Amino acid sequence: VEWIKKLTDIEERARLRVVKEENRRIKYVSASKSSASYEPLQENSSKNSSENIDSEDFPTLIESSEPGKSKSIMRKDFITPKLFAALDRCQLSMGDSVFVLETTIDALGCNISEFPISKSSIQRIRTEKLKEFAENIKIDFQNEVPDVVT
Repeated sequence: VEWIKKLTDIEERARLRVVKEENRRIKYVSASKSSASYEPLQENSSKNSSENIDSEDFPTLIESSEPGKSKSIMRKDFITPKLFAALDRCQLSMGDSVFVLETTIDALGCNISEFPISKSSIQRIRTEKLKEFAENIKIDFQNEVPDVVT
C-alpha cells in the first residue's frame, strides 16, 4: 500500500512539472512576441564581430539513433567554450542563463524541447568547462616553465 502511494506521488510530481514547464514556455513565448521590435542589422555595422566565424564556434548536435542511448551527447556539445565564457563573464545566475539560452534557441527558430536546458545541466556543464579550463592552464604552464631554475 505504501509503494502505491509513493508511485502516485511520483506521478503527480511529474504531471505538475510538465504543467509548470508548459506555463513557463507560454509565458516566455508571449513575452518574446510582445516585448520589443527588432531592427535588421546593417551590413557594415557588425563587420568586426562577424569577420572570423569558424565552423568550430558552432555547437555540433549529435542525436543517437539507437533507442538505448541517451541524448546527453547533445547536452555536452551545446555549450561551446565561447558561449560558456560569455555567460560566465556576464555573471548570469543559472536561472538567467536558462532564460537567455531558451530565448536564443527560440529566436533562432529551433525547437526548445530538443535542447535539454535546465539549471542543473547549466551548473554541470559550467563545472565541467571550468575543470577543462583549469587543466588547460595547468598543461600550458607546465610546458612553458623551464626545468632548470637558475
